[in-house]
Amino acid sequence: MNQIFLYDGDFTSFIALVIELFKRKIKVDKITTTEYQKGLFDECIYLEVKKKEENVDLFQKVFPKSLIHTIYYAFLSDDKEKETTIYQFMQKYFIYKNQVFHYRTIDCINRVIRLARKVGSEAHKLKGFLRFKELDNKIYYGVINPTNNVIEILAKHFQRRLRNEYWIIHDEKRSIYAFYNKKEIMYVKEEQIPRNLILNQKEEFIEDLWKNYFKTIAIKERKNLRCQQNFMPKKYWKNIIEMEDNYEESNSRKRVMGSNGTNS
Repeated sequence: MNQIFLYDGDFTSFIALVIELFKRKIKVDKITTTEYQKGLFDECIYLEVKKKEENVDLFQKVFPKSLIHTIYYAFLSDDKEKETTIYQFMQKYFIYKNQVFHYRTIDCINRVIRLARKVGSEAHKLKGFLRFKELDNKIYYGVINPTNNVIEILAKHFQRRLRNEYWIIHDEKRSIYAFYNKKEIMYVKEEQIPRNLILNQKEEFIEDLWKNYFKTIAIKERKNLRCQQNFMPKKYWKNIIEMEDNYEESNSRKRVMGSNGTNS
């Protein structure tokens, strides 16, 4: 039987579970969330960790900051095997200590480093691509659809940049909202956010003005959507004011090509 250890999806709970597994020297085949679909030869175990805070403190004492940073970023990735991979990576730390990053030929080490870099790269891009819109209630509202779960990284960044404003960052893909009230960041689900999020009339005017400016300075003959994707991936266009028209145009071309029987 495969021993599958389950947790609630929270990073703190994951770390507490891993430390507990290390303490008890328990054999682990897989670590995943409680949403896991049990297989025929799986034994799903929900291990209750009574000293959760103590385990997290131990994790912070044993592992260096650089390693914790890498583990946290890898955890935010959308990789389905990330928990097991991170667990294996942490095991390797006890063998190689601070030299662990040099052993890139070992699969779990290489994968964790790559996952962490992908998350960091996407978060960095969205710090520049995220567009806030002013609502009627003087709250700034920004929408993202990231591949990885980077909303916490972005929220901490904009807490420093927009500390004197009220703002909301909405991850549409995961239905999570980061709300900042000039004091702290709160992460809430969709049902906790008011439905009447209405754009300020002034904001609509500014958006139209910005779109016209963007079209005016563009050189039509040199327009190259494929080239633009190299600098600004198409998956972000939907939520960027000046790229909304290009996003629709690109999708229209794709649909036309598909209907003509060519590759889309």
